[in-house]
Amino acid sequence: MAKKQDATRVVLPGQDKKYELMLILQPDLLESATEKKLRDFEQYLEENGGTVDMKDNWGKRKLAYKIGKFDTGTYVVYNITLPNDFNQELDEHMRIDKDIIRFLHVSVKDDYNYTKFEEEKVVEEPKKEAPSAPRKPTTTHRASSREKTTTEIKDKGKKADAESLDEKLDKLLEGDDLNI
Repeated sequence: MAKKQDATRVVLPGQDKKYELMLILQPDLLESATEKKLRDFEQYLEENGGTVDMKDNWGKRKLAYKIGKFDTGTYVVYNITLPNDFNQELDEHMRIDKDIIRFLHVSVKDDYNYTKFEEEKVVEEPKKEAPSAPRKPTTTHRASSREKTTTEIKDKGKKADAESLDEKLDKLLEGDDLNI
């Protein structure tokens, strides 16, 4: 049987290759300290023959799960070009750095294009006034035909006779519209 050949590109020592690198930094770093840390990191890459093709700072975000004592982290994504023999040293550097709580370093194809992260803009609609609490229906006891009681209708400010209201209710209940 013939061995299956891998279709990946052969990279010779010293040849550059493209990578995508995501860093999650400690959230308790100040913005100025975070920017200084990223500048120093980029300088470290360039001193060792790498180039930063793109940088996308996502800012502080909630982590999917707690890492150590942290619930949030500052996410930064880089597209970089590195010499092939520098990968292990870079991984060791990121593993030792106490401000980097997680990282992911993967190779990408030469024609890979990164789409920068953009927050979805939420358009707030004007707040509508909350409807007032539903009114509880007032219960009236049937008054005898000799007793006349009056009930004030709150919405219209008029007075209505309880007996006439009872008659209207009886007509509605006895009508053909309701099949009870």
